[in-house]
Amino acid sequence: MSPNVVSPAASPVYASPTDMATYGAYTPGATAGPGSANSESASSATCRTGGDTNDVVAGVGILQTVGTGTAQSNLHVKGIVPFDGTAEYVSANGYSAGVVDTDTTQARAIGGTGGSGGGLDAAFGSTPYAMCLDPGDTITGTQVVMNSVAGPSSSGGTALAVATCPADTRLLGGGARTTPGTAGSLKPVVSYPTFLDGTGTGTHDNGAIAAADGATNPDSWAAGGLNRGNTGSGYTTYAYAICSGDDINVSGVTVTVHYNETTGPTSVAAPQKTTTGCGEGDGTLISGGSPLTTSPAHWTSTTHTSGMGSTSATRSHVWALCLAGN
Repeated sequence: MSPNVVSPAASPVYASPTDMATYGAYTPGATAGPGSANSESASSATCRTGGDTNDVVAGVGILQTVGTGTAQSNLHVKGIVPFDGTAEYVSANGYSAGVVDTDTTQARAIGGTGGSGGGLDAAFGSTPYAMCLDPGDTITGTQVVMNSVAGPSSSGGTALAVATCPADTRLLGGGARTTPGTAGSLKPVVSYPTFLDGTGTGTHDNGAIAAADGATNPDSWAAGGLNRGNTGSGYTTYAYAICSGDDINVSGVTVTVHYNETTGPTSVAAPQKTTTGCGEGDGTLISGGSPLTTSPAHWTSTTHTSGMGSTSATRSHVWALCLAGN
């Protein structure tokens, strides 16, 4: 199965660039492509376009258009990441694990295609979404933490990276990326909030298990990469955690996780949508979006199968982060 909308395995949907609020979604619209096999195309959404001069990214998302033909399974997500406007936070650009930036203002969406056997469609395109935070009285700034692992290099293999927020900060959102973009069978397939709390009974296995519905104050973001093709070298999976800034008293701030799961998809022609949102008293959605509103309330994932379809055992998942006390 391949997600065509992710972060966390989900994306926000439609908010006008002029409809900015304390928390709002911004998108410049779709970027067409890719138009060739084993390639990718990227575009960015900027919080400060149409918003306040202090707006920063708290969450990132992507919406992909795949067309209706048999080639639709050939387009997949390659990355949903915070972005500095010039270069991605990856090792090839000189970044190493840890805090890579503060008060980032852009979200980047990267779509990629597989091999020539999957075909192409002129309808292919990716739309980036930035969930934008106008810093309040408490969370006056943000920071991005990156972590990476090598792989997956073997056919059918997976790799999991976990980025963890500094102590005494709050996780606000996250992202995922796999490189290189020319490896068409390589893609992120999971992206979720979690805890770096050791291993054993009652733990989240150091990020391998996602935060449950209703959990509060997760400290990490996990990203999983999948390789569906031939064995390759130099493959890397990246996880990004968007966290509150240092030296901020967050004792009165609570981030609540909401989670939902549905059955499917089982066929390429019938993508599966899964939605969750914030409950009463949970505060405001900070990683996601909903139609035609300046106060997004839901986060939606859309998944599709590979060209061979799937079975009734296939499940789709979605997470949302809700912030109260800012």
